[in-house]
Formats: sequence, C-alpha cells, structure tokens
Amino acid sequence: MPEQEVEESDGTYELRLRPLLEAEDWNAQISLLTGRSAADLMIAGKVGILRTMPPPRQDAIDRFRMQVLAVDLPWDESVSYGDFLRGLDWANPVHLAIIHAATSLFRGAGYTPFNGVVPEETEQAAIGAPYAHVTAPLRRLIDRFGLVVCAALSAGEEVPEWVMNSLEELPDLMSESGRRANSVDRACIDAVEAAVLQDRVGQEFAASVVEETSRDDLIVQVTDPVVLAYCDGDAELGERITAELTLADLNARKVRFKVVPQVG
Repeated sequence: MPEQEVEESDGTYELRLRPLLEAEDWNAQISLLTGRSAADLMIAGKVGILRTMPPPRQDAIDRFRMQVLAVDLPWDESVSYGDFLRGLDWANPVHLAIIHAATSLFRGAGYTPFNGVVPEETEQAAIGAPYAHVTAPLRRLIDRFGLVVCAALSAGEEVPEWVMNSLEELPDLMSESGRRANSVDRACIDAVEAAVLQDRVGQEFAASVVEETSRDDLIVQVTDPVVLAYCDGDAELGERITAELTLADLNARKVRFKVVPQVG
C-alpha cells in the first residue's frame, strides 16, 4: 500500500501519499533475501524464531475474486492472486480499491519460536517461503534476537542462553508493541486529517470508494487532501464519487463524509 504521511511545510502540516523510491524497492528485495537466508539457517540449526503467516483460505480468495469481477477487472483463472496484485496500479482508483480489499488475504501473521524441533508450518505465505526478521535491529526488537541466533549458527557455536530463554516471550512482546505502534501512528494521522479539514465541513471532495465494511459503511479515499475516511451513502466499490464532508472533530480525531447523489 502507498504510505500516508504527515509532512511539515512552512509551519503547517499536510497529508500526502508517499510512493516508494526505486532504491527502497531494491532495499526491500535485499531484506527479503536476507530474511529468507536467516530462516534457512534457523531451520537447518533447528532453533530460532520465524515470521510466519498461513496461506489465505480459499473462501477468502473466492470472495476477493468476486470483488475484482464486480469492478470489471480481468483476472485469468490461471493467474495467482500474488501475480494479479503485482500488476495493479495504486494511482488508479479502481485498482486502489482492489488493493485495499486484498488486505483481507494477509491475516494471521505472527512469530513462531522453536528449539530442537522445526515447526510444521514454517512459511510466510505472502513471501511463499520461510522467513525471519533480522534486518532492522534498531527499530524492531525481535531482529536483535534473530541476528544473534544466526551469528551463532553460522559460526558453529551454541546460541546464547539469554536468547534461548527469551524466544517464547517474543511473540507476545511483538504483538503488543505492534498494536501500540499502529495505534499511535493511526491516531496521529487521524488528528491531522481532522485538523486539515475542520474548517471545510459542508464542502465537497472528489473521492474513490475503496472498501465496504461489515457495518454497511463505505471507506473512501480522498486525494486532495489525502484522507482515508468513513462515508455514509450508497456507492459501488471502486466508484469515483463526490463526497460531502459532514464531520471533522479534532478532539475526537474523527472525519466523516457522505455520498452526494448524482443529479441526472
């Protein structure tokens, strides 16, 4: 997904979607290679902690395929969902809606520690191979432990006891820290969205419908300013709409729109 960021400009704050730089894409590939190599070391040594994720259930893929067909995007039966997603363009509003919908396929990611017996499930399904987090030790706790495990295994040494004693605790620590980090990040974005829009209640914006929730709400992507928010009304997934801003509450950090019916 394109990353939504808060950017300071001339003493004010703006929202933007930041596409990946080409160098970041190269870095991502190197990180994936490193993580796969780390996982291979751990599996061979029968000790470590893997980043795992189950493959999407067939009913989830079937539901996703129906969403794709509903917006008239071609998807040949012989093409995997991964290859299909790689061909989408996030700048296209219909494609963006499908990219949002695809996040339902990537659920259940976690960490699997092991010592002595390799777990039955070792694969990170989005990567399609065993994988371990080892490339960001300054910002992610688990990488520090993974690196020590790999250093010991590659040197033919015993994994330090302090690492062995911590492996079982790490999944819960990472789950809680990830939840807190995501919550703070989302709260910051929500606050800036409300601040940017608080004087524009009643105005209309061009938007694209990117998701339909289980509560019959729509989620729309407004491109100027860059805002992702709930919206009342009826519209089709991927449809370009005009949305009226009905709420921008800075204290509650909430923004809401409604679909403006098209006349004629």
